[in-house]
Amino acid sequence: MSVEQSQISLQDPTGEEKKGDIEDLPSQDQLENAGKIPIFDVEGKELAFVDLFSAHDSEGKRRILVIFIRHFFCGNCQSYLHTLSKSISSIDSLPTGTTLAVIGCGSHTIIPMYAKETACPFPIYSDPSRRLFDILGMSRSLSLGESTPEYIQQSVFASTVKGISQIFKRIPVGDGLKGGDIRQIGGEFLFEVQGGVVEPLWCHRMRNTRDHTEVSALRRVLGLDCS
Repeated sequence: MSVEQSQISLQDPTGEEKKGDIEDLPSQDQLENAGKIPIFDVEGKELAFVDLFSAHDSEGKRRILVIFIRHFFCGNCQSYLHTLSKSISSIDSLPTGTTLAVIGCGSHTIIPMYAKETACPFPIYSDPSRRLFDILGMSRSLSLGESTPEYIQQSVFASTVKGISQIFKRIPVGDGLKGGDIRQIGGEFLFEVQGGVVEPLWCHRMRNTRDHTEVSALRRVLGLDCS
């Protein structure tokens, strides 16, 4: 299935067509501004957001899926990445020429814990300024939404307790209060790179704290499965 087809037919778990996946794509001005924003890798090395694309540029077309998560102690996002990592276990599990990166809004020092907790095999970065989230149109909310997605396998209470426990464990390290803005919500963006030009292909911005694109739907967007 092509990305264009996925944009049209992508459905949520209720069977209703998702809205805003095509018309809300970032503009070239937004991408240019976003490209300048510094992000940090697991070792604290600073790079610009645009470097994620230049690193995978070549003569042919390349795609990169960027997943923006909430704060690093969010149990909902941890459940999402854990479910995603079981379904797409490595870069080799993705279509040829496709890569994946994760960006949170907390301190980069928490990334090793986060990667271990979620078993995430993909590179994780930090945008503590949250400027990328703002430029790309992601909002802030504490709403849980009306339904529980398939990727969440624990109660809100259990998820909250887990997050609080992780915070207390990190306090002696010095970053327990640096997980990121708890109101920030994220989304998923698929980009194509060719000849140094970055084009947005598809995106979904979360509407509440449990509104990541279901893994089954994301697999269709990537062309791994047919609808």
